[in-house]
Amino acid sequence: MRRKLLKILPLISVLLFCFAMPQKAKAEVEVKYDIQNNQVTSKVNPDGSLTIKRRIDYEFQSTANGVFYRQNLEPNQKIKHVKITTKANDAPTLNSTDFTLRKSEHGYEMIVPHVVREKHEHFTVTYAYQITNAITNYRDIAELNFMIIGNGWDTRLKKVKASVIFPGPVKDLKAWAHGPLDGKLEVDPQDGKIIMTADNLGGHTGIEVHTIFPLSVTPKNKNVKNVNHKQAVLKQEKKLAAQSNAKQKKNLMISLVLVLVSVVTGILSIFKGFTTQKIGYKPKKTSELSHDYEIPDANPVIAQILDTAKVPDSKAFTAYLMELAIHKKIKIEDYKSKLKTTYYRISLIDENVAHESTLMWMLFNEIGDGTSFTTKELKKARGKKLGRSFDDWADDQFYSADKDQYMPEELLLKKKRSNRIILGLRIASLVAAGLSLLFTRKYFWPVIIVAGLLFVIGTIGMYRDKNQINLYSKKGALEVDKVRSFKKMLKDIGRFNMKEVGDLILWEDILPYAVSFGLAKKVMKELKIEFN
Repeated sequence: MRRKLLKILPLISVLLFCFAMPQKAKAEVEVKYDIQNNQVTSKVNPDGSLTIKRRIDYEFQSTANGVFYRQNLEPNQKIKHVKITTKANDAPTLNSTDFTLRKSEHGYEMIVPHVVREKHEHFTVTYAYQITNAITNYRDIAELNFMIIGNGWDTRLKKVKASVIFPGPVKDLKAWAHGPLDGKLEVDPQDGKIIMTADNLGGHTGIEVHTIFPLSVTPKNKNVKNVNHKQAVLKQEKKLAAQSNAKQKKNLMISLVLVLVSVVTGILSIFKGFTTQKIGYKPKKTSELSHDYEIPDANPVIAQILDTAKVPDSKAFTAYLMELAIHKKIKIEDYKSKLKTTYYRISLIDENVAHESTLMWMLFNEIGDGTSFTTKELKKARGKKLGRSFDDWADDQFYSADKDQYMPEELLLKKKRSNRIILGLRIASLVAAGLSLLFTRKYFWPVIIVAGLLFVIGTIGMYRDKNQINLYSKKGALEVDKVRSFKKMLKDIGRFNMKEVGDLILWEDILPYAVSFGLAKKVMKELKIEFN
């Protein structure tokens, strides 16, 4: 029997394999990147065209083979004089000659090949080109209505600056920007400049510039419409401004309500954490325990549960089988396949064992032949059904009467309920704070500071709550001390003379605990050294 028990130990790896649920492999297929800067300068030309210089700073988070930019155009517009320069990390700026200009349904795509093999590589591309017929001359004004920052990005744009530059001072220059509500617009008629800036711009937001100015700025423009247009523009923009202001007020109110929700739920979580009454008994710290050479009252499976406060794992199930073998309820013996690979056959001695749980019934009657099963058959049967049966067995052990005398279910439920309340309130506080920033970033730093303070104080409260509710009864705390003292002795094995502890008959009873604690290999190694 002793030798048989020692041979059972490799079962651990077999059972770990069989009861582990298969994981799906994930492959990264999409290119991940950040846009650190997106700077655009658009110069207005007398012929109504725009000369664009667009600089984009990429930071890659995955491998890539290049970048591209799509410039959308109106049907009467064309793109010409395209030049592209690139700069990778700290290397010199290069003129790109192998880029591709491809016509698309709504404009052109500029494709720039560049191999990225390292994460966090910086790559800067500057696109220079001219767009014809960008400006329309009416009877009374000239108008530019242009999506200067596109809205087709897969990521947010951290820093955005877009400028419209005129040949000189522009009297009666009027401009509007449509995009993020927290963006900034500067109009300088004296220098003939319009500057738009935004931080952390959403990839699907974009910025559109709408400006009107005297016809004298674009005297050579052939894109002409013989109608008055100024009043229509002013009326349109007045309406859009009113809608924007109303939306800002609405977003501000929603944001303030969410901030209030965040503060209230955060304070409630703190109050709950700091007012929890102490219940249950707390075991001693492992450092305070000495070696205990007596086998605990709790069996190896319950011992693991008491030590970890978790459902038992496959090591505990292996220990459970070893206990059954020690009590001559099952028989475990070597089994060799045709390939001469050593497996194990587990056979019934006491037929009642097969009825102890769904798992044992499945092992002997569905995987095996009704009286025995082999670990070879077990490997083949690995799957969700077997995994669920094992989970049921583990839950039955965790909520068994044997465990309940040490770790009452009432204490478990109280701890779970308290943890869920505090965790739910903290999550609600953080989510409300985060959502408030989506509606307006006007009070960004105050919200971040308040949310941060609530989170820190809430963490302290949650830690206090955790220590106030102990899972063990008085008897349970004493048994946990025994279990951990016994485990400490097994862990420190080799630092004392084991022959003083007892002979192999005693160690035969101890081995299932070593398996359950994950110390089987260490104990086996010392046994081979100490005993013939």
